Amino acid sequence: MKYFSLLPVIALTMLILFGSNEAYGQAKQDSGCKKYHTGKFLYTDSANNLIRLHRKRKYQFEYNTVSGVWVNFRITWKSDCEYELQQVGTNSKALRKFNHGVLGTVITNATADEGYEYTCACKGSEMPAEPDFMKKVHRF
Repeated sequence: MKYFSLLPVIALTMLILFGSNEAYGQAKQDSGCKKYHTGKFLYTDSANNLIRLHRKRKYQFEYNTVSGVWVNFRITWKSDCEYELQQVGTNSKALRKFNHGVLGTVITNATADEGYEYTCACKGSEMPAEPDFMKKVHRF
């Protein structure tokens, strides 16, 4: 008989646990990252060059406005806020050695319509992930 009196307590505990887990999943889903899956962006690279970026479907095209170098990437979204880039082509002989290399990127803070903060690092590299900011633009 003691076990039957514990049944409502167990049921209520499970309901609270599953309910809070569902609320957490919903909050994570509404993180605002999905709006950055396509569009036009600007960022400044480590040499302080302005990079124009266009993301469409499964591809990302980057153009260095100072040097004229362009790079094409295949983009694979691992979740709404995490993606991998695989370099598939470039007009730079120096950068061709990175073709088929994979970069892992995590959006750390999606900020309204302004853009997002992110960290990026080469997979398998001992280099630390460097934080940066990607600015959303509507026209170049």
